[in-house]
Amino acid sequence: MPQRDYILRLIEQLGQALIRVRKMILGELPATGRVDDELRLVGRRAGVDLDVARVATPETLGLLVAPTGAPDPGRCWVLAEMLYLDALAAEAEGRVPAALASYDKAARLFRLIEPAGAFLTGWPEAAERLREIEGRALALLEGTGA
Repeated sequence: MPQRDYILRLIEQLGQALIRVRKMILGELPATGRVDDELRLVGRRAGVDLDVARVATPETLGLLVAPTGAPDPGRCWVLAEMLYLDALAAEAEGRVPAALASYDKAARLFRLIEPAGAFLTGWPEAAERLREIEGRALALLEGTGA
């Protein structure tokens, strides 16, 4: 039980760091560093690599969060949220293909945990985040004429 409590505290800390990064991207907080660097730092703490996730195929992406077969909800959520924030940052910088790729990967990961939900304190449920991602991706596609 103490190990589970530790893992939940770690996930909540990572969640707070990701919330801070989101606020930086949206201009609600002053940027204390590069968003990319902040996301990589969170990834290192969570044991996931943003750069690997960016280039991963859909099959490989699943292995990153489910090395033993079943997705680890915390790990899956952290990586999904990192990719979602990566997409938001790319969108804000006008890098539409990069944004669409990261939105797609984030959505795939959120779908892995969506049926049961992660129920992590302070984070929206997977279904809610999926709706947001789908709306943003659609708006980007309509805006580019793709």
